[in-house]
Amino acid sequence: MKLGLHTYSLNLHGIGQAWADFTCPWDRQLSTFQLFDLLVELDLEGVHLDDGVLERLDSEYLHEVGAAAREAALYLEYNFSMDRGGFGIGIQHDLNAAIHTARDLGADIVKVGMDLRRPRPVAGSRFHPKVIEQMEKVAELLSAAAPLAADYGIRLAVENHCDSFSEEIIWLLDRVDSPVVGACIDTVNGLHVTEDPMAAIERLAPRAFTNHFRDDRIQFQRWGFKLVGTAVGEGDIDMRRAYELIRDRSFMERINIETELETPLDDMQTALDMEIDAIRRSVRYCREVLGIRRHDN
Repeated sequence: MKLGLHTYSLNLHGIGQAWADFTCPWDRQLSTFQLFDLLVELDLEGVHLDDGVLERLDSEYLHEVGAAAREAALYLEYNFSMDRGGFGIGIQHDLNAAIHTARDLGADIVKVGMDLRRPRPVAGSRFHPKVIEQMEKVAELLSAAAPLAADYGIRLAVENHCDSFSEEIIWLLDRVDSPVVGACIDTVNGLHVTEDPMAAIERLAPRAFTNHFRDDRIQFQRWGFKLVGTAVGEGDIDMRRAYELIRDRSFMERINIETELETPLDDMQTALDMEIDAIRRSVRYCREVLGIRRHDN
């Protein structure tokens, strides 16, 4: 099993995918090439690369990025959102264009975010007609793009983002019925639609090509509660069991650490240090507790 990083873990370094109407309060702090140097220093073997990391999308630049990743012995996966709900997520939203970007990078997986709009109450919206209507369109797009992905040796992995139940992802995969279209498991996201995250992981594992290996902590508040991102192994997701499900019930050979933290936004250096420290603790947990050893070729 190889260990890599989802670049959203460094969103306060200015390289995360646009998400939840957040604007980083300072300038970008890492170039794509500096990111690769950091990943090597952090004892990581790959990168799940948000579209927002890339300074440009022209083929010449993408080939340079891919060459730099190979030189650093890093696997590459490409992460983008179709943004079907029009939330303003990411910068590239066309599936065929994303496949061409992945080809130019040398990435072998494109993670597809649907980012649908769900009616409320969310807990009662599983397979809601308004959701199915959107997913039928996604299925058409995936079916049309699958031959191109197959020609390039690329697999498409649809994420259970904050917009979908795991059963709906399975329904979508069955509808598309292509060997190059599978799932991306996010180990926390089930909670966002009131689904048991462990059940979602178990359900999706046999159909998954990649993952976001993430942990959150539930914090009770006077007005209710909130989910707060943590280093892997420090929250309320059973990360040991999550790893076992991925290891034993899927064909995945990579773990992509993802961390996202509540940090001060008036002290850039403290925020940046917190991000790096959370990644270091996550790597240590994966290496020392879960026993994910370096996969040297």
